[in-house]
Amino acid sequence: MIYITGDTHREQDVFKINPDDGFPIGKTLTAKDHVIIVGDFGFILDGAKGDKFWLDWLESLPWQTCFIDGNHENFNLLNSYPIEQWHGGKVHRIRSNVVHLMRGEVFEIEGHSFFCFGGAPSHDAMYRVPNVSWWQQELPTWEEMKHARDVLCAHQWQVDYVLSHEVYEKHSLGRKYKTDMNFYDPEHYDLKPFLQEIEDQLDYRAWLHGHYHVDQMERSPSNKPCITLYNRVITIAEIEELYREICE
Repeated sequence: MIYITGDTHREQDVFKINPDDGFPIGKTLTAKDHVIIVGDFGFILDGAKGDKFWLDWLESLPWQTCFIDGNHENFNLLNSYPIEQWHGGKVHRIRSNVVHLMRGEVFEIEGHSFFCFGGAPSHDAMYRVPNVSWWQQELPTWEEMKHARDVLCAHQWQVDYVLSHEVYEKHSLGRKYKTDMNFYDPEHYDLKPFLQEIEDQLDYRAWLHGHYHVDQMERSPSNKPCITLYNRVITIAEIEELYREICE
């Protein structure tokens, strides 16, 4: 079974995947099951005892934990982990059962295909410290966007689900904050227009994202369910039910 949820922010919001708290079904899961976090994973942040405690805890859980990056990750640390192939795409291997789903990759998990593209701008960047509490790598480079297009071309621009942290610019939440590109070097690009390009061209069934700390659903411009996740943990069956309500 696949379970997908929003930002965990390390201890701040981890209850939603804690079998002893907000995720009791987790006690029944096995190594064949997957829990996916759509950004702001937060367990790779200080490279010290805090990270180790929580990564040890995650590794003790029976399922496979997968995550895309958000804007509250230590990208210098994250990018230091070894890269390997996993379920058809590239991942950073964090622990034996914990992987980072890298940007622009398509993964085949339990018979479903997922296009993944993490990252998001921090609207509070002016209050953060570069390379301590904020990293420019939260926004993509041209090479990362090109790679995503190339991968999608190889998949005939068709997948089952999109996983992102930010959302495309025509979404109601995509208009909530304006990205101030003055905080970023020229090699980084605003993410929302790129995700809008993906939404315009891609044949998919549902889009799932985090970042905005709400649980809601609205129709995409292509009339597909776009599910915003924060505390909710959703299954593929629930996603497919929303798809049928809208598209069939």
